[in-house]
Amino acid sequence: MAKILSKVRREGETRQHQRFMVPKGTFVIVSPGTDKEWKVQAIDISNGGLAFIYQGSKEDLDTSGALKILAKNADLENVNFETVSDEPAPGSTDTSLPSRRRGVKFKWMGVVGKQDLRDFVNSISASGSIP
Repeated sequence: MAKILSKVRREGETRQHQRFMVPKGTFVIVSPGTDKEWKVQAIDISNGGLAFIYQGSKEDLDTSGALKILAKNADLENVNFETVSDEPAPGSTDTSLPSRRRGVKFKWMGVVGKQDLRDFVNSISASGSIP
């Protein structure tokens, strides 16, 4: 019986970490495995990952595995990630470069890196959580 309740509870839970809207002016720098870097708009963040909007095809960023997060009062560099979702952004129009929303989860960063991430999220999460 306990296994069934545990499984039902896990299926009902969608997130391990509370997400927060990021303040205007918070950007993500993504390096897609080339000499070029993309500066894109961050949407939300948690201790487990973040979401951002970019223009292009999802294949354009598939080779990327690290990013930098820039905010007004704090930066976080060399954050390793894994893509968990990549879909057309809501309200995106069919243009030659459609907007896409990518959700990523952070990979393990060690104790110091994890604390830096927590400090960073706490510093920019004053704008409120996302239900």
